[in-house]
Amino acid sequence: MLKRGKLRIFWDPFYSTYNVGPYTYSPYKVVWANIASDIKAAVVSQAEERLVIPEHVVTLVPFEDENEAHYVCALLNSSPANYTVKSYSTKGGKSFGTPHVLDHIRIKYFDPTNPTHREMALLSQQAHAHVNDVDQIWKIEAEIDKLAAQLWGLTDDELREIQESLEELG
Repeated sequence: MLKRGKLRIFWDPFYSTYNVGPYTYSPYKVVWANIASDIKAAVVSQAEERLVIPEHVVTLVPFEDENEAHYVCALLNSSPANYTVKSYSTKGGKSFGTPHVLDHIRIKYFDPTNPTHREMALLSQQAHAHVNDVDQIWKIEAEIDKLAAQLWGLTDDELREIQESLEELG
């Protein structure tokens, strides 16, 4: 094994694996592309009864609880979160969607007794279920934005300004 800063490289004569740890095998992951223009997060777990392990060009945040993963996913997909990332990160750049975005978006720990947290998780699950229905997704995203604004203490006017600014940014 070689160590270079935070990067750990495990060498094998034919294959190598980078930065694999317990988080790699977590049952639920919130993932999004590193090189992008928007944060478009999704929750992944299993495909055909096999654990999903994303490639290195995808940021992943591990979770043991499905509802907690969907709560975080909903907040990351909200207009306020996307506006925050776009305000300081280079659109389409190599570091646009790296894990550092979590240093700039205040996401409180999931509280299963908090009705707003539960509703955010439910809305994310509904968005995943309606992924091919654009009209339904827009409705769900509007609800997510309203709840995210409440959680972050934004007024309706401030949320509207953020949404309009995102439209201008394209």
